[in-house]
Amino acid sequence: MLVYFGYILLLMVLLGKNNFSGIAETVIKTTLIFSGILFLVTELLSGFHSLNLFSLAIFWGTFNVILIALLLRNQGKVTLRLMVQKIKFYYQNLLLKEKLLIGVLLILLCLLLAQGLLYPPNNWDSLTYHMSRIMYWIGNESVDYFPTHILRHLYQPPFAEYFILNINLLNGNDFLSNSVELFFLIQCLVVVYALLSMFQTTRLLKLLALFLVITIPAVELQSTTTKNDIVCAFFVLSSLFYSLKIFKNNSLNSTVFFGLSIGLGFITKGTAYVFMAPILALYGFHILSVTLKDKSVKPIGLATLAMVLALSLNVKHYSRNYTVNKSLLNIDDAEAKAYANETMNGKLLLSNLIKNSGLHLGYPIEKNCDSIIRNAHKAIGVSIDDKRLNYLGIPYQSARAAVTHEDYVTNTVHFILWALAFSFLVFHFLFSKTRNKTEMIIVIVLVAQILLFTGYLKWQPWHTRLHIPIFILSIIPIMLACQKTKWFKGMVWVSIPLLLYSFMFYFVYNNLRPIQNNPIYTKNLRIDDNRFKKYFANQPQLYTEYKVVLEELYDANPKTVGLKMMDWEYPLFNAYYYDHLQLVAIDVNNNTGILKQENQSVDLIVSTSNSPELMYNGIKYSNQNSNHLYIWLYKKEP
Repeated sequence: MLVYFGYILLLMVLLGKNNFSGIAETVIKTTLIFSGILFLVTELLSGFHSLNLFSLAIFWGTFNVILIALLLRNQGKVTLRLMVQKIKFYYQNLLLKEKLLIGVLLILLCLLLAQGLLYPPNNWDSLTYHMSRIMYWIGNESVDYFPTHILRHLYQPPFAEYFILNINLLNGNDFLSNSVELFFLIQCLVVVYALLSMFQTTRLLKLLALFLVITIPAVELQSTTTKNDIVCAFFVLSSLFYSLKIFKNNSLNSTVFFGLSIGLGFITKGTAYVFMAPILALYGFHILSVTLKDKSVKPIGLATLAMVLALSLNVKHYSRNYTVNKSLLNIDDAEAKAYANETMNGKLLLSNLIKNSGLHLGYPIEKNCDSIIRNAHKAIGVSIDDKRLNYLGIPYQSARAAVTHEDYVTNTVHFILWALAFSFLVFHFLFSKTRNKTEMIIVIVLVAQILLFTGYLKWQPWHTRLHIPIFILSIIPIMLACQKTKWFKGMVWVSIPLLLYSFMFYFVYNNLRPIQNNPIYTKNLRIDDNRFKKYFANQPQLYTEYKVVLEELYDANPKTVGLKMMDWEYPLFNAYYYDHLQLVAIDVNNNTGILKQENQSVDLIVSTSNSPELMYNGIKYSNQNSNHLYIWLYKKEP
């Protein structure tokens, strides 16, 4: 809790400094500053091979003490009293509808927090690399690259996992792992509110926008995981927010926070490059225009500062990748190429656009839409299963009916609302006498993001989760359309009961983290199952054997464990935050094998390969679980 407590203290200090004016922007700035501090301290301690409990406890303890001292020096009681007064004044001036919306939002956020606490990280990616890479870092006391069978341990941008590492290592467990995505969902709500404030949107519509964000099914389901699309979405939104401020007033303050947003987005997720490209393009065009108009080099200087700040946050990650594969963004050419479209033209772009849209056209229109999509491909003469456009050559699959899995869930209602809002805003801009260019900037950014995403990345059946930043940003034009026309606003208000029902349905029947077990919608998992069993929602057949191997690990009390596994390492080591355990990948046959491993000796080996014995560094290790089917532990022979 030291980490979140530090954030709250920093927020209190900055709010007091600003006399509680511009609260939304102060929250955004606090999150960016705090994220930058967390990232830098993680890298700094890693550089000294001191990324451990003692060092983090010293830093966050000192950080919090300094902030408390600042609050006391600045009359912390007065600051707290002023904050209470502001909240009371705000609440008293709310309309009944606004109070109800705020109440509903708080209840929904509390439900998501509870769900994230009740379940450990248990989706496939979390157990394969999001969480397991953290255990390697803790064992090595460094985030430097290491030999691994799972390449995503290394080249995937690490910021979200840095955040989880700081929380978990201080707590000694993973109970708050899922809270990071929820924390950044709250931050996304703040940025959406701030963006709409730029358009003089009414308070009621801004609160309605927050409700629409939290009820996006993909957002709801992912907010209780350790994935990073919502974290990425926050930085995309904040970069757009500060770019719009720069368009109005190119200040040093906005430039610094713009650079922070870009850099932190890049170090969070690879898709940030796609989603931020249109924002950077508009920013570059603005800087060039102002420079030519004012005949001043000041805008170029500020732009240089923003880019230097953004790149400085990523330079270490780039250099680590380059050490392995002479590439800044990846460490394996084959894996990188597997995600990118192999060819592209107008028809193929249209194909990918239609297929990605089809992922959101779910119940009750999924069958009709699937037929339309397949006929459309026949009409344009493009194979819907073109291996050059489909990841790993996976045949196209339509949206699944009433699916509650975070990787496949459809955002049908929000997709329809965005499509209608887009059509209306474009029509209004073209034919209305009053034109708002800033509104069209939002629309242009969204359209460019969609085209870049579909033009660059191969279609995948689980792309709906990667669309999260697009869907959160799409709430802005939906609200702008509401502001301009009563019929559309009425349509959005009418959708509220449906969206509330949808939220509760996905909450109760969450496929991997169910409140109520259901044979159709959920895995065979109960809320009162023991926490260790909940890790195996996707592969329940592994639970018994992992439990046996885990007990043998506890009995052996090793200092170093050799691993020969391609996924799902984390469940074995979820309880080793306070017990220093170094993990060593053995017999690595990919290009990470060239990396230096400080400790080559291992006390025992865990493998997903079955043989009577294993030889490593001239030492024989014998199989302790010959009757197993999935995982085996090997001990040194006496």
